Amino acid sequence: MDVLLEVGPGRARAVAIEQAVRRSILNGQLLPGTRLPSSRELALELGCARATVVAAYEQLVAEGYLRAETGSGTTVAGVRPALPSREAVSRKSFFTDLLPGEPDPSSFPRQAWAAALRKVLHTHPDSLLGYGDRQGLAELRVALASYLARSRSVVADPSRIVIFGSFASALSVLASALHHLGVSHIAVEDPGLPPHRKVIAAGGPTIVPVPVDDDGLCVDELNLPSAILCTPAHQYPIGGVLSAARRFALIDWARRSDGWIIEDDYDGEFRYDRRPIGALQGLAPDRVIYGGTASKSLAPGLGLAWLVLPPQLLEPVLDAMRLRRDTVSSIEQAALAEFIVSGRLDRHVRAQRLAYRRRRDAMMRVLAQSAPWLHVTGVSAGLHVTAYLDDRDEREMIELASRRSVALFGIADHSMAAPSRQGLVIGYSRSPAHAFPQALDTLAGTLDAS
Repeated sequence: MDVLLEVGPGRARAVAIEQAVRRSILNGQLLPGTRLPSSRELALELGCARATVVAAYEQLVAEGYLRAETGSGTTVAGVRPALPSREAVSRKSFFTDLLPGEPDPSSFPRQAWAAALRKVLHTHPDSLLGYGDRQGLAELRVALASYLARSRSVVADPSRIVIFGSFASALSVLASALHHLGVSHIAVEDPGLPPHRKVIAAGGPTIVPVPVDDDGLCVDELNLPSAILCTPAHQYPIGGVLSAARRFALIDWARRSDGWIIEDDYDGEFRYDRRPIGALQGLAPDRVIYGGTASKSLAPGLGLAWLVLPPQLLEPVLDAMRLRRDTVSSIEQAALAEFIVSGRLDRHVRAQRLAYRRRRDAMMRVLAQSAPWLHVTGVSAGLHVTAYLDDRDEREMIELASRRSVALFGIADHSMAAPSRQGLVIGYSRSPAHAFPQALDTLAGTLDAS
């Protein structure tokens, strides 16, 4: 097929071709499903080496703009992504990874975890290697009950804790259980985390978006749903804390409507300007389903998460689990229990809290110096910074960052409805410690160029 590309002069040819194709996709000139010329044909047309076109195509495939299939050629992808996917970033080391939501993998306490594993393997009976209790290892549930009570003010009886392989898995089971109990609609914060919406919808309930502002969930917008998934300690991605008045209003809504509050306490232990805010569950353990995970405090690769359930939901959730084959390693569960009881988890969280606070402070200095037109919102907490734009376009900013190999998200990437304000969601936790200064320099250069 003939494709008109405006390839700019004065640039490396591969980059120029890449930008021309990307621009044509974003402005609608190349529609989803459009088949592009072969690399050989386009190279002849543009008068360049075939390898140059191949490099440009490969980059756009990695970013999700193009799709390459054997025998079908190269076509425009059905969705226009704003930035490279997490998978593409991990495959291509030249990206400056400022995506939010994951800890620095190099910070994982390998030696301490190995010590916990050795103790478990040396001291536990052979029965640990068999099929475990579907509710989770009893000693981990006991350890979690104590840890969550003192660190997050959670009212947690070990008999009401259920262990899962991830929070997404827990949410999937919970959505199915609630749907079986007659919950037809579940509200979610908008903006929020898109994968959670998909998980809930797959379980049966209909998703109902509820707006948020700088004080968290707009509780007065809750009408139809009989359950709500929310992030009270640190709203994702805007970063606000659910105010005291709204906390009590939300609990009042749940009790008046016989509704359920699903509390995603995804990074509640990381607060930098004061002691962490206690979990909402401690105020209403009869109406709040508390969800936690080791993916932020330790590593997502451990595959450990948990729900603390009100008594009347325990059996429905366990019933929903009977239909699944998801398993959580008993050895990893025992290791986490040992990690908690020995105090190693507390020490690691304190160390990471200090490290991430320093990273956040450094990023705030970069934003203030290089982009005074960015307006940071939210509290000093978590693993990301969200900043509103003034009169700049979010998509153009993310596209500029992508061209400079900087991976960012925008508020619109997390939104169901058109967001009231545009902005950037900038992570500071994923880069290894030795690479973080360079990541800040690259970010600064990108902001200066805008």
